[in-house]
Amino acid sequence: MTAHEHQPPSADELHDAASKIRALAGQLTRRLREASEGADVTMSQAAVLSRLDRRGPATTVELARAERVRPQSMGATLAALEDAGLVERSPHPTDRRQTLMSLTAEGRRQLTEVRRTREGWIAQALREGLDDRERAVVVEAVDLLARLVEEG
Repeated sequence: MTAHEHQPPSADELHDAASKIRALAGQLTRRLREASEGADVTMSQAAVLSRLDRRGPATTVELARAERVRPQSMGATLAALEDAGLVERSPHPTDRRQTLMSLTAEGRRQLTEVRRTREGWIAQALREGLDDRERAVVVEAVDLLARLVEEG
């Protein structure tokens, strides 16, 4: 048993952990980008496809707000996805001025492929880089981090 199992972490330890999580998030993003090099979609495009998959059709403004980008930037991302046949437009059911973007069958297939590639890299890294106890800690930590993100 370590000392951390008996007493709560100090404010300095929490700050250090926060700093490490921030840095690791960036490193993980870069590694996932490398793992999926050659994919037909960029990270930002995959994020939009994923959001449409999870939440269903959305307007450009809704997607921009959710992804924390300007509507003009989201418009460019959606145009590229539409040109590639991965999303399609449809009229908004209650507001004729707006259109809804949704995944096409090809968009769903591409998203599945990207997810499989990225998740495969993570699973392999967990299998090859950690022992059984460490893998169990990571599984528990993932659930805790997810709770923090959902509550934040």
